[in-house]
Amino acid sequence: MRAVVDIGSNSLLLLVGRRGEDGAVEVVEDRSTVTRLSRGVDVHKTLSTASVEKSLRVLEGYRERIDALGATLVAVAATEGVRMAEDANGFLKRVEAVMGSPVRVLSGEEEAELSFRSVSMEQPSTALHVIDVGGASTEIAWGQGGKVHARHSLPIGSVRLTERFLASDPPTSPQIALVRAAATEHFAGLRLPSSGELIGLAGTVTTAAALLLGLERYDREAVDGTTFSLDQILGLASELATETVALREQRSCLTSGRADVIVAGLYILAAAMEALGATTLRCRDRGHRFALL
Repeated sequence: MRAVVDIGSNSLLLLVGRRGEDGAVEVVEDRSTVTRLSRGVDVHKTLSTASVEKSLRVLEGYRERIDALGATLVAVAATEGVRMAEDANGFLKRVEAVMGSPVRVLSGEEEAELSFRSVSMEQPSTALHVIDVGGASTEIAWGQGGKVHARHSLPIGSVRLTERFLASDPPTSPQIALVRAAATEHFAGLRLPSSGELIGLAGTVTTAAALLLGLERYDREAVDGTTFSLDQILGLASELATETVALREQRSCLTSGRADVIVAGLYILAAAMEALGATTLRCRDRGHRFALL
């Protein structure tokens, strides 16, 4: 039994699992805790003390859980929230002391490829377009036969665009237009072949799926593999954009750590679908932590 810790820009994730007889990952435990590590980093280029301390407390709990399960920690990975912070070294040293393992800071391209592999390991012969909408960056990759043909990491994410453009609560129409324009601009330059289906990973996608399914509580088995149209994603984004953060937080499956950034995340997702000509989004409850495991 093995464990992977993913230090994301908005959430810290712990995956504990084993390899099944078919080669797929059998999940023993999969946790996600919002710590907003990338809070303010886009502007200040430094990690906030509050986010660092909260993250370290969560990691201490993850270390204890790994030990209690008798699992072997095989990887601790960090992403864009750490990549763009000029003072990340001090934080990484403290993480290493807590986890007892060095931290692997993934490049954007590595992150994109690992996200692709987390899906292709189960669909090795299929042509796949995979997107991971994170807090500080968004990764998108295309490939077939388990091989990546193109991979990109874009400096847009749900937290990053919320902090840049969505100053009002609820956001104004001009603010929403700025988010959509920024997302559209970043996807416009990519040379990915068109696809009717985009496979989406990470919190924005899984939360959207839970909301569209009307779940009372999050259920990975109910969410994983579900499909939704571009119109459904845009409709949900438009609906949530009219609500205050406090009102969104009253919805089942939309936590306080996700409610304030979900609108920007959904418009990033919609922009990717529009750029690819994708009419269908397939939600997968996985990510690069599965490939690392």
